[in-house]
Amino acid sequence: MRDYEVLYIVRADVDDEKVQDAVKRVNTLIVRSGGTAERTNLWGKRRLAYEVKSQKDGAYVLQDFQLEPERVPELEASLKITEEVLRHLIVRKPEKAVATAVTPPPAEVAPAGQEQDEAARRVRRPDREDREDS
Repeated sequence: MRDYEVLYIVRADVDDEKVQDAVKRVNTLIVRSGGTAERTNLWGKRRLAYEVKSQKDGAYVLQDFQLEPERVPELEASLKITEEVLRHLIVRKPEKAVATAVTPPPAEVAPAGQEQDEAARRVRRPDREDREDS
């Protein structure tokens, strides 16, 4: 199962109790699709960027859930026909990074004569070379 999140907008012309019912209905859709609903975050009523189905406001809800990837289209189809939901967007959450030990690259060993030349170049500063030339 993969981690997903769905952001959906519930019609604003329904009261808060109906918004809770819509959230329960979406959770039921997730469970019926074989997933598990994890966290629900109600953002409240907000102004829409543009009118959707003659609605200017909507109640935003963010829901985290787990679901098999092949069941996502079924969930989307169910959300499309739900009357209270104006718009929805399902996004797959990124995989959690597993901490792995990284070994540093081996140190390069230079030939004996080359080490001294490189050390001398590092010590010599360009501004001193300019003074020596004049």
